[in-house]
Amino acid sequence: MQCSRKPTITSFFSGMGGLDLGFKELFDIQWANEFNPHAAHCYEENIGRHIRVGDITKVPLRSIPKSNGFIGGPSCIDFSSAGVNRGIEGDHGKLAIVYQEIIRRMMPDFFLFENVEGLLTRHSQSFYHLIDNYKDMGFNVTWALLNAAHFGVAQERNRVFIAGIRKDLGFHFSFPTPSYVKRTVRQAIGDLPTAETIGARERVLGITPNHTATWESPTPERLFDVIQHPRNQHRGMRRLEWDKPSPTITAHIAKDGREFLHPSENRRITVREALRLSGFLDSFTLPADVPLSAQYRCVGNCVAFPVASALAKAMYQQIQFGSIQETG
Repeated sequence: MQCSRKPTITSFFSGMGGLDLGFKELFDIQWANEFNPHAAHCYEENIGRHIRVGDITKVPLRSIPKSNGFIGGPSCIDFSSAGVNRGIEGDHGKLAIVYQEIIRRMMPDFFLFENVEGLLTRHSQSFYHLIDNYKDMGFNVTWALLNAAHFGVAQERNRVFIAGIRKDLGFHFSFPTPSYVKRTVRQAIGDLPTAETIGARERVLGITPNHTATWESPTPERLFDVIQHPRNQHRGMRRLEWDKPSPTITAHIAKDGREFLHPSENRRITVREALRLSGFLDSFTLPADVPLSAQYRCVGNCVAFPVASALAKAMYQQIQFGSIQETG
């Protein structure tokens, strides 16, 4: 496939736009859809006003533009260890089938599907069922489990990706090679302003956007135990370590953040720190009128920007120049 203009993209389950941000430079994102209005507002602020808020199952097919490529990460709640774990039969899990059906009916040149590791590890039957369906629909399918920490992100974050190239285009997508450059919590957030003892629930630190320190439910006694024994996690609390990547930041951080305590301060990490630990630049800001809990949830659900960028560059190169040839 050779194009003189930017290839076009239609985005589904777009969230705050982590995956789309990676594709934005090389692709023209024509249309996006997100159910959650707070996430859509964050998307609009950073990616563009082409996003539509609503239930994708209620969107008429005729209103969805047929772009060169479809990208999306259906809700992961039913596949996540932190969620209800109902699999593809759950209300959220079924959205993977909804996305697949839209792809089947519109047959773009390529698609990208993203979800949590649990789809592969705990619901492998559903995972391989999706793979087989995509193949039967007429796509050359490849998949990979990618760790954001292997792409220069200061966070251990595994996500499974399925890529499909329509068979008549004559090649399989080859996933980008990880850089394996290690990035630590210190490298990601060590230069941000620090907080003194926090007495109020919230306090804005300096002028760094989304850098608001919060004190939530953990008692001083429980925090003191974590300070003295940082590896002790039996009480459901965890302090990040300066010289390691962060563990996976999940949407659970929106509740109280006790699993994501700052390495040296007695508080949960700020939204800005969570964004940096997910590879986002400070130019990516979340609107002040979005509730703080919703901001955290958006970050916990996102695709790390460097991973999205690597995928976009690989896809662009391969569909533009046919660098991957049909192998059989």
